[in-house]
Amino acid sequence: MARSPLTLAASATAALPGIGVTSAAALTENAGARFDSALISLEDGRTVVVRMPASEDTAADLAAESRALHALTSGVRALLPFAAPEVIGESGSGANRVLVVDVVDGYRIDPTELPKGPGYAPAIGGALAAVHALPVSIVRTDGLPVRAPEQVRDDVARLLDRADATGKVPDGLMMRWRRALHETDLWRFESAVVLGGASSSSILLVDDAEGIPRVSGILDWSGLSVGAPATDLKWVASAPTATDDVY
Repeated sequence: MARSPLTLAASATAALPGIGVTSAAALTENAGARFDSALISLEDGRTVVVRMPASEDTAADLAAESRALHALTSGVRALLPFAAPEVIGESGSGANRVLVVDVVDGYRIDPTELPKGPGYAPAIGGALAAVHALPVSIVRTDGLPVRAPEQVRDDVARLLDRADATGKVPDGLMMRWRRALHETDLWRFESAVVLGGASSSSILLVDDAEGIPRVSGILDWSGLSVGAPATDLKWVASAPTATDDVY
């Protein structure tokens, strides 16, 4: 059962010793029901987000999120043209981990509604490109996963084996995937810093004074690693009219 905002607010006090909570409200983050989240107001005037794992199975995701956000030092953040949540406080571990971060303002756009042309698509593509351009030393220094192209292909091969074992994938589709696995040119890419499968629901936008959208922040950093940049573009398949502009 999902925790109530009041329960989350009470848990947040352990992560924020000496700071009182004045109000709490439900928060939907489009995080795939991995976390229980609430928006809470503190007595010092700040508004923050508190998260806890929704289950034992998602506890590792929140731990990875915390680790990644700590890896984003002020120097790294200065290289990004948008905001990433900053850790305000945390406590506990496993399913009882509490992570408190600041609020990043913005709105989301459904990929199926992402229009072709200037504006949204290039802004989102540019934000992802900024992540991919970060120095890989950021990830290596903090001991986060680093995958060379050969390792990425091995991961895909194992995924295909699991998919094939279900007996639910049409033979024609499985053959197509297997052929792609052995197309050497497809696996000649330069590994880069990736979000690890970002979706458009993780990307927040705002409009400037002239109504031109720009990315204000990215929320989900739990998959921060070095790997194939294409993993952060899987969601583009749901935005067929805007694909070229995102790229």
